[in-house]
Amino acid sequence: MRLLVALDDDNGLDSKLSLHFGYCPFFALYDVEEKNLKIIKNDLNHSSPDLTPVDQVMKSKPDVVFSLGMGQRAIGLFAEKNIKLKKGNFKILKEVIDNFDSLDDLEDSCGH
Repeated sequence: MRLLVALDDDNGLDSKLSLHFGYCPFFALYDVEEKNLKIIKNDLNHSSPDLTPVDQVMKSKPDVVFSLGMGQRAIGLFAEKNIKLKKGNFKILKEVIDNFDSLDDLEDSCGH
């Protein structure tokens, strides 16, 4: 199972979570079974005529996406792709990983 998390910085497990998914500076890609962490720079192209940002994120093949906030359009696009969206009251990546089995479903938009 691959977890994708929106981050504000690149500090390993101590990385701060981003308040909004699409414009975060980094993403963490964490393999839950293998306990393998990779942090990647967010290079999403929001004006691409061919691929939405969600389509671009799907290249990393996440099963679950965690975010503190996400727009309604992105929520709908992830739902179409059967990707689980999760949220929680956490500040750093380690807290998300440590609480993976009890994350809340993200269903409401942040208003963007």
